Amino acid sequence: PHGSHRAGFACMDFSTEAERLLGDRARLTSRPGLGVTLEATRPILPGELILSDTPLLVASSASSLSPAARVRYEEAGDSGDYNLDDLLILHAFVRAGERVRRRVLEGFCAEECCEPGHAMLLDAERCAAWARTHDAAASGQHGAADLARACVVFTLNCFGHLADGVTGGAPTLFWLASKFTHRCLRPNSVFHGEGGRLHVRAVRPIAKCDVLTISYLGVWAHCAAPLRRGLLMRTKGFRCRCEDCAAPDVMRSLPCPACAPRDGATGLLV
Repeated sequence: PHGSHRAGFACMDFSTEAERLLGDRARLTSRPGLGVTLEATRPILPGELILSDTPLLVASSASSLSPAARVRYEEAGDSGDYNLDDLLILHAFVRAGERVRRRVLEGFCAEECCEPGHAMLLDAERCAAWARTHDAAASGQHGAADLARACVVFTLNCFGHLADGVTGGAPTLFWLASKFTHRCLRPNSVFHGEGGRLHVRAVRPIAKCDVLTISYLGVWAHCAAPLRRGLLMRTKGFRCRCEDCAAPDVMRSLPCPACAPRDGATGLLV
């Protein structure tokens, strides 16, 4: 299928880990227009577990900060100049181990997949500059470019609001789960959090070599294609070209005039 995942990023070789997590069900591959994604290596039945992934990095929560730091971070978020989620992402990133930081920076798509000047890139740069000024851990380990990239990595790849009993709904990076391609209305897989893991299951039969898809939109998928595309461009940095957006728009409030005849006098559907 024609997906709409971000394309063209350098990915570290984690093939051994991918094989362990995916078994005989799927594999990492590269597809034109999709970049690094996942494809089925055998038929997968509805309800079958495709992946059970563990968090790579979870954003800090404001409640975990010291009282003084919490005030500082929340005042920055309340100012409207900075995204509090991004600041808490950087708080967690700079305190993670070297291996985790390296994978965040090298194992995900980021700014190279967005149009120059995209608002999320500018937001990330502002938050990186704030972190280097107000967080000693941030100023001592990475330059502004690395911090901005970490922000963008989370924006494009994280999962949030998971009722898994561990992440508290905070933005969370799952390395392998981030490689599922997007499809708006009829993805072949769905995900949910449980026991600190992200589980992805098939929701209909998947043929060998099919690209594995989830919806990045959640409840926001149930709107017309122009609205979905606009939301994905703002939040994920790409123009959606999935099968649902390329086909006649089933979510329009009225059928397309070219597809459904109307009365010439009243304009009402015949």
